Amino acid sequence: MRQSRSNLTRLRAATLIWPAVVILAGCGDSDPLAQGPDDNDEGDVVCTLDQAFLIATAVVKDGIPALNQQAWVGADHPEDIWFLEDDTRVIGITVDGAAYAVPHNLLWFHEIANVTVESGSGPLALAITFCPLTGSSMVFDRAAVGGAEFGVSGLLYKSNLIMYDRRTQESLWPQMSSSAECGAALGTKLSLYPSIEMTWDGWRTLHPDTRVLGSPVGIRGPYDVYPYGNYEQPYTEYTFPMPNLDTRVPPKERVLGIVEVGGVTTAFPFGTLATLAPFDAVDWPVGPGRTPGVVLWDSSRESAMAYHAVVGGDTLTFVGGVEGIVDSDTGSEWTVDGLALSGPLEGTRLEPVRDAIVAFWGAWYAFHPGTEIWGPSKPDVTQ
Repeated sequence: MRQSRSNLTRLRAATLIWPAVVILAGCGDSDPLAQGPDDNDEGDVVCTLDQAFLIATAVVKDGIPALNQQAWVGADHPEDIWFLEDDTRVIGITVDGAAYAVPHNLLWFHEIANVTVESGSGPLALAITFCPLTGSSMVFDRAAVGGAEFGVSGLLYKSNLIMYDRRTQESLWPQMSSSAECGAALGTKLSLYPSIEMTWDGWRTLHPDTRVLGSPVGIRGPYDVYPYGNYEQPYTEYTFPMPNLDTRVPPKERVLGIVEVGGVTTAFPFGTLATLAPFDAVDWPVGPGRTPGVVLWDSSRESAMAYHAVVGGDTLTFVGGVEGIVDSDTGSEWTVDGLALSGPLEGTRLEPVRDAIVAFWGAWYAFHPGTEIWGPSKPDVTQ
């Protein structure tokens, strides 16, 4: 998609190093930013990014090595998941009923896992991503880049991981933008594959047959040690430049952020959800025409996700409580990952809202300013 140059930031290859160890320094010939759009005859790199928040870190390109086609192992594997504890957070997906999990522990050190799983329509190439600095977990379908793998650029935008695609003409993709913001693929969107975050114990009790990405072959890294100190504490500051933060929610509190029709965005803070019943459901219209939707919450699994509430043409009403979530229309019992466990709808899956992700509040707001916060109004939480 071609955009007018008046709306773009143009970065000369001589002013932005990639990889680099300083902010906006010089660069070498291997810099993929030199591979701009065809109509660029000055060797410039055309970007949509605000340079005030575009940072080259001390990490060089691929200095954080993405995982590529690692083997899946069972949930009871004796060696390859030695680092998993019950409260370890994992990113879970289901493909044609088969469950897969990728632990945060691995992605603290790798940030991207390029995987291929089998589906009814053939191999499905995904990039399962987690940025420790923004707390954002997102799973992308790699079809938009022809199945190419993604790597870690070493650049950050608003503290967020910038990925690059391993093609002849590489482009830069801030994870939370879900799109190419620099280079030949400028404006190309990546489709999100539905995913959910929860504790490892929570995921494996829902999916005892799950496959999990274990310790990489030949590597026994310190995957049981969180490498960022107290970074995830709710009120700690972001390390790199960020836009002005909205202080209604602690900057590092996790939220479920939803992009709605017309670009309207809403965030569901985990702290507010935790004040509900152990299992709960919040009616929330989603999608074109704001069709009926629901946000499900499971406190024991520390998990929330948004779904369309229409099943078989009927709109369901969900009710939470101490023991679980049911729909009052059929009496079926539902899990936080959208599966009916019992009742007339047993085995039915709710359709996830694709543009719903978990991230730290400060990071979500940096990419989605003007976001509305669900829940009762709160005083300013600045400390």
